Amino acid sequence: MRTGALPLSLDPISIPNRISNRHLKPGGWIELQEIHHFPQSPSAIPLPADLPLVQFWDLIAQGLGNLGVDFKQTLSLASMVRDCGYANVTERVFHVPIGTWPKNRTLKECGLYWKTVLMEGLSPIALGPLTRGLGWTQVQVEAFLVGVRQCMREGKDNAFMPMHIVYAQRPLDDV
Repeated sequence: MRTGALPLSLDPISIPNRISNRHLKPGGWIELQEIHHFPQSPSAIPLPADLPLVQFWDLIAQGLGNLGVDFKQTLSLASMVRDCGYANVTERVFHVPIGTWPKNRTLKECGLYWKTVLMEGLSPIALGPLTRGLGWTQVQVEAFLVGVRQCMREGKDNAFMPMHIVYAQRPLDDV
């Protein structure tokens, strides 16, 4: 069984248990896939904190935090699954590029798609956290997004988002 885009407002520890108790036989496998929505640099040098794309995701995390949502749960997926009693827990992290900067043809195409998804989703992603979580107006959000869109169009800063894939087995003696 595979899941993605976990509802962040739910108790994260209950999610693997709910899935396994309803749909997974003992010995069955579960896979969780989540993107950690914080852009990173492929080099050892971190992306600048004043980069509009970095500011965007930091503000989203702050706004969601004010609404009681931990936007950084992705980093805890493996430990959450272990805490639920799963066996053979494995975590793999893949770098999903933002844009067409990679030399590898497959990653270049993946980056094009991911950049398109993010560009199309900027307003819907931002409106809730920034208006309800940070008290911004819709006009302020849209004005801020102009700089974020420009930054993404220019694509000067090679960036990626880590995709965490966690898979594990429900214990055979779990009935």
